Amino acid sequence: MIEPSTDDRTTSQPCILVVEDDFLVRMVTVDALEDMGCRVAEAGSATEAVAKVDDGCANIAAAVIDVGLPDRKGDALAAELRAMCEGLPIVIVSGYGEAELAPQLAADAMVRLLGKPYQSNELAASLQSLGVAVSPD
Repeated sequence: MIEPSTDDRTTSQPCILVVEDDFLVRMVTVDALEDMGCRVAEAGSATEAVAKVDDGCANIAAAVIDVGLPDRKGDALAAELRAMCEGLPIVIVSGYGEAELAPQLAADAMVRLLGKPYQSNELAASLQSLGVAVSPD
């Protein structure tokens, strides 16, 4: 099991895993995170995200996951990543309500739900509330 260190979350350039199947939404999210001083690992599917974590991206400070992925639901991916990276901060972005989250994630202190559409300052606030050092625009 990979455990991101606290140092990875609080460094000046944390690495954020963005899992979003819509290319334009992913591009805007990546740009916003880079503007916040983050490094970004991108994935267009849950399978791609798991492969990135398996490929040694042990320094992931947090994950931003779309709930509607083509190969499985974002909350299922979040649970899988949580099993791989204990304590990983996760922001799940969704156009749906909190009722769409699996109960174990809704109660998880290291998970935030962010409704779409969202502003970059809202994403920054969600990450900061999880202890991830980002610099809002």
